[in-house]
Amino acid sequence: MSPLVVRRIWFLSALLLLSLAFAFFWSVLRAALRPTAIYTGALLLTLVLALALFNARKKLPFLPLLRAATWLQIHIYAGWFCLVLFLLHIQFRLPGGAFEITLALVFAIVVLSGFFGLYLSRQLPSRMARSGEPLLYERIPAFRLQIQKEVEALVREAERETESSTLGNFYVEYLRDFFSSRAHVFTALGNPDRKWHALLAETKGLDRYLNERERAIASEIRDWIETKQNLDFQDASQRLLKLWLFVHIPFTYSLIILGVVHGIVAMLHVGRW
Repeated sequence: MSPLVVRRIWFLSALLLLSLAFAFFWSVLRAALRPTAIYTGALLLTLVLALALFNARKKLPFLPLLRAATWLQIHIYAGWFCLVLFLLHIQFRLPGGAFEITLALVFAIVVLSGFFGLYLSRQLPSRMARSGEPLLYERIPAFRLQIQKEVEALVREAERETESSTLGNFYVEYLRDFFSSRAHVFTALGNPDRKWHALLAETKGLDRYLNERERAIASEIRDWIETKQNLDFQDASQRLLKLWLFVHIPFTYSLIILGVVHGIVAMLHVGRW
């Protein structure tokens, strides 16, 4: 069994035991008529604040703290524990009132975006590695433009050498949009090879109308189609890995602000302040 599997089993076991222990403690406090909502709410807010520190830890890699991978594991399992705490806090009932519903919706967005980010971080890096050489995100637009220019040069070469517009017409009708456009960000979640295979099939089917020189150029264009498809997948994957944070992080800080306000109102309501 690999060390990664062992570590995950250990973390999951610890999370399960902690959740069961806290659920038992919560039931004892509730039976004793203690204000469990205050305890669970305070602990939940504290944990959300602690989880928000993970983003700060990533921006300060030089600090002699735990490794980023360890912080990430703690962040994931503490996030699961937050979900358990939230369910205990609302006593497994739908919240009532506009403010409580808003707070619950923000919490749900934070949790769901966290799960989505976890899925992306587990799935996309390995798929990106299989799609070709890793590319710097900032250089992808330049690579896209370079590929388009190379293909258009091949098409012009075919027209000049063979005095035939067959490849040129095919490029305008089927390939120009593919080579000039940027892939949609969510193509990283689907099957990126489907469009590539369709274009390759169309180009291969054109061979029967081409002479020997044009077929050689069409073969080079098929290589560029594969290169462009890999570039599109790298682009879409890297964008998606960045964009989900623009949901998760702002809503996390919104949750903290709403949670603090909610806590102050709750303490004033029960007369603790």
